[in-house]
Amino acid sequence: MTEVRVERRLAAILAADVVGYSSLIERDETGTRALLNAAFDKTIAPAFERHRGRLFKTMGDGYLAEFASVVEAVECAASIQRSFSDHNDLTLRIGINLGDVIVEGDDLHGDGINVAARIEALAEPGGIAISRSARDQILDKLDITLQDLGEVQVKNIARPVRVFNVVDSNTVSETQALFKRQRRFWKPIAAGIILLALLIFGPSAWEQLRHSEMEAASLERMQLALPDKPSVAIIPFKTLSSSEEETLLANAVTEDLTRALARVDGLFVIASSSTERYRDQNTSPASVAEELGVAHVVRGSLRRSGEQVRVDVELIDTLSGRIMWSDRIDRASADVFELQDSLVEQLAQQFSEDLERVTGQHRFTENPEAFLLWARADEASWVNTPASYQRARALAREALALDPNFVRAKALLGFVETQTGYFRVADDPTTALETGLDIAQEVVRLEPSDWYSRQVLAQSLLNLRDYEGALEQFTLAMELEPAHPQLLTRSALAFIFLGRGREAEELLRLSVRLNPYHNWLADQLLGQAIYLQGRYEEALEHLEISRAKNPRFIGNLWWRAAVYGQLGDAENANLAIEAILERMPDASVSTSFIQITDPIGQSRFQEGLRAAGLPE
Repeated sequence: MTEVRVERRLAAILAADVVGYSSLIERDETGTRALLNAAFDKTIAPAFERHRGRLFKTMGDGYLAEFASVVEAVECAASIQRSFSDHNDLTLRIGINLGDVIVEGDDLHGDGINVAARIEALAEPGGIAISRSARDQILDKLDITLQDLGEVQVKNIARPVRVFNVVDSNTVSETQALFKRQRRFWKPIAAGIILLALLIFGPSAWEQLRHSEMEAASLERMQLALPDKPSVAIIPFKTLSSSEEETLLANAVTEDLTRALARVDGLFVIASSSTERYRDQNTSPASVAEELGVAHVVRGSLRRSGEQVRVDVELIDTLSGRIMWSDRIDRASADVFELQDSLVEQLAQQFSEDLERVTGQHRFTENPEAFLLWARADEASWVNTPASYQRARALAREALALDPNFVRAKALLGFVETQTGYFRVADDPTTALETGLDIAQEVVRLEPSDWYSRQVLAQSLLNLRDYEGALEQFTLAMELEPAHPQLLTRSALAFIFLGRGREAEELLRLSVRLNPYHNWLADQLLGQAIYLQGRYEEALEHLEISRAKNPRFIGNLWWRAAVYGQLGDAENANLAIEAILERMPDASVSTSFIQITDPIGQSRFQEGLRAAGLPE
């Protein structure tokens, strides 16, 4: 087989774009394009030619050019910025990097270009930012002053990048100097504006003004380590009315957006159950990022007026305190799926060029109202009470009335059946378990590509103690939906019953990182998975956390009794056994309802119970 040789070379890359271009286009599309075209013909193209640069890509409001020399690239950038200071309506940012590039005809690709583009975003408006590799090439060659911004973590680049701002008065543009002067005087002026607003309009004015400045998140205050890939939390969208219908729609848009972004390859997305705590709070994006351990936050608002829906949304780089992207989208209520898909695509583009995982996402219904009803039913179905199960059934049936072919609504009815059978709240538990399995098998035949339907089938098999069959279906569901915390947690349960503690722990660790404010079940299962591996003290830590969150779960008593037995803690072991026998007088080691199919795992569990003092 002939080896395909990739052509590479070292190049100085200059990346430039217009500050606030979207706003300029919104105000005057024709005039802005005319200004930019004139500036390119008069300033940018001649500067590239004078400094022997080659333009290899344009992006509407941006340019990428290649230079053989970093000195030429920096001198070219300085020349452009001095000239652009005469254009009152246009301001550029420029970034320069020296790096390895891949050559494909007249086009260039690779990290060397990506780094230049990321550095450009860090430059001052009207200014120039350069990488350390570029800085090393111009030392003692140009009479400029550099401001060291330190190591900066930029999106889609695994390693931090050392960045320097060009601040010398001979090369910095008048526009950049103006921005610096504005920043210097902003704080005392802002204080006066806020005081005046408070005097005239009252305290509510502060809520409107406080967003004019945005604090940056601190790496030192991060409560969880940043993932090694771009990370984001979507704060629940706010509504501008108290309408229940509008609130439910905002919830559905937030959840759908979260799940769709979670399917973008290489993106780490916090679960909506952890961001829910910020719904009615005015927590700053920086604080959200520090509490959840992410670099980006999405926030927005939704307003429904008649048959129209408007969403305002912004993506914030919390480490710099900058809004990376913002937009307003208007759609008819019937086109709310199109609105959500537009949001997902635009946000995904900010993080990744690979949109393969988000294009053409399938919700298995064309009716937004039916989808919203299913989402509400799904939430209710996980609350283990007869009333909540009944509510889930009613909502799923409403969804089916709107769309009789909506497979997820059918699957949800099967999920309610199997759960009511397993927890013995159905009139005939055995029949309920069988009915749940029949419905689950039917919906998977109808839609084998739906992760939710496969999850219902997996849960039905799990409830019938077919752990191998359940794991097979959970695995297929996770292939379709690889980053859903609830799915990961439930899948771990199948591994535990099969005695495969290490694999269960791996799933659970990912689940709790995606969902930092998780419920009791993840902690309970972590304790069990770690117990099966013989790490008893660590297992006890998680079991105690689970007990604090859900004191009435009897399974926690059994596993803690086994831990106390293994640790030789006679006092706590006696208390746990007494509590078990009080609730289950006939409980014994041989009749335990917890059965691990792996002989070694089952033996380890029974040894702990026996040592704790449970009757044989």
